Amino acid sequence: SYDFGLHTMIRCFGSYWYLTQKVGSNALSSSLVATVMRRTFASSSNAVVGFVGLGRMGLPMAKNLAKSTSSVVVAYDTNPTACAEATASNIQILDSVRAVGERQCDVLISMLPGDPAFDAVMTEWQEVFATADTAQTILNCSTVSPSTSKKWQETYHLVGGHTVIDAPVSGGVKGATDGTLTFMVGCQRMEDLDKVRPYLDVMGKQTFHCGPPGTGSATKLCNNLALATQMVGICEALSLGEELGVDPVVLASVMNTSTAKCWSSEVNNPHPSVAESMVNKPPAANGYVGGFATNLMLKDLTLALQAAREEKVTLPLTSTTKDLYHLCSIHGLGERDFGVIHS
Repeated sequence: SYDFGLHTMIRCFGSYWYLTQKVGSNALSSSLVATVMRRTFASSSNAVVGFVGLGRMGLPMAKNLAKSTSSVVVAYDTNPTACAEATASNIQILDSVRAVGERQCDVLISMLPGDPAFDAVMTEWQEVFATADTAQTILNCSTVSPSTSKKWQETYHLVGGHTVIDAPVSGGVKGATDGTLTFMVGCQRMEDLDKVRPYLDVMGKQTFHCGPPGTGSATKLCNNLALATQMVGICEALSLGEELGVDPVVLASVMNTSTAKCWSSEVNNPHPSVAESMVNKPPAANGYVGGFATNLMLKDLTLALQAAREEKVTLPLTSTTKDLYHLCSIHGLGERDFGVIHS
């Protein structure tokens, strides 16, 4: 309505005026201004957001949307505990995936454990949208194979002009909780990204447009295969150093100020003694509880190797790393943080 648009405009310019008074107009970057304007618009929006998948990552993401915007957030998950927590955070729980699709949401967001779950949801929604009057926008934050992302984008576009965007995330549970995730986006048109960007800005701090459909998924798999092999290298270095009589805390300090410095050593160090000495207390300080589950890393490595086979690319280190994480999983460590490979 006219009144709503005027109200939103006033809030946007009010935010801009406040920032110029605080830091000066010359100090404001265009990206900062854009982010503030988008967040202000999102908080003023009366949109309906559908959310499927309230797991470790999905629940805090949905809660941030409900808390930081005036959007109505409707959701579905099979876990009653997660649903109860979502209800307490002003999220409306519906009784099925189909019910979420039938709500005629402005955007539908999925955060699911992998390709089979995502395929099931998209198949269900495809039936719902077959007779839809308006084109739907689906934002998939799950990590799935690039081929799966492209398949559903092509299918939905052909049957009704619907938009499917792949936008997997990096940042873990802490990033999901704090609203500081990084999104890797693959989409057909920049206008599609612009439509969902206000929601991405609420759930995260950085969004990268990686290219056409499937490239967001591809970027996430490339990032995680590098992360997994990096973690194995850090574990081997710490194990060798300890056997040679070097204090792990000292070794980690040297590595973190030298060429071995990386996220797996500096932020999520897998050695319990090192983790205990750190301010942020990564999962290794708590028996590897929390963090990024070994089974999820194993799934991502499997997807990366599958994509490599499809493209005839050889990944020897990734293959070996995947076998090591498979051993962790079959020894009952699949739900522990992937740094558990040190043990």
